[in-house]
Order: sequence, then structure tokens, then C-alpha cells
Amino acid sequence: MKNLKLINEEKLKDWAKEIFKKNSFNMVDVSSKKETFRRALASGKIYVGKEVFNLIKNKEMPKGDPITLAEVSAILGVKKTSELIPLCHPLPIDHTATKIIMHEEDNSLEVFCVVSAVQKQVLKWRLLWVSMLH
Repeated sequence: MKNLKLINEEKLKDWAKEIFKKNSFNMVDVSSKKETFRRALASGKIYVGKEVFNLIKNKEMPKGDPITLAEVSAILGVKKTSELIPLCHPLPIDHTATKIIMHEEDNSLEVFCVVSAVQKQVLKWRLLWVSMLH
């Protein structure tokens, strides 16, 4: 303990930048940002083919209704995003909803997911993660 050296705050900032910014990954520092209402919407399309589309439409999938399961699972995906993406901030979410629309003309499922919260950060990671889950 006798080799300890006291340094001022400005030198500490320079020292910390040198250690933490060089060749490393970091969560973005949002401590100085103000909280604002944020809402984000993601959408994507899943092409399943005529046979699978008809099984889904006629509720004949062997393991049950995948649309209802996916809509409920999306809620869990939004809530667990920060546990699964290393640099994502954990956020309390105020609202999330997912809707899947079937399009018979191209045998596709169009997925929409909305997330809203009063936060310092944007909600893009949650939507990206939910999009990947589908």
C-alpha cells in the first residue's frame, strides 16, 4: 500500500480512457442522458412455403399453433435481450406487443413488434433480437 499515488480527476479520466477504450468492448455510457419516451417498431417477413403455410392456416401443425406461440415468445425475447446480447443495457420495458399476419399470396408470415419505454437508451437491440427469434 505504500506505492499508492493520488491523482486528480482529469488525469484519472485520461488514464481510464487509455485502459478502457483501447482494443476493448464497452457498453455505451448513457449516464449523462435524460430519460425520454421511446417507441420502436420492427417488422420482418418469413416465407414458409405452401405446405407449411396451409398447416399453420388450418391449425394442423403437430406441436400446436406457432403464431400464438411466437407472439407470446416475443414478449420473453424483449424482456431477456440484455441477458443474451453482451453490450445491451438492461431496461425496464413499459409495453411490448407482437402481431403476425398471414399472407397467402406469397405463403409468408409478416411479423410486427413494438416496444416502448421511458429510457435513456434506444430500443433497437430488443427489436433486433426479437426479429432474429422469428
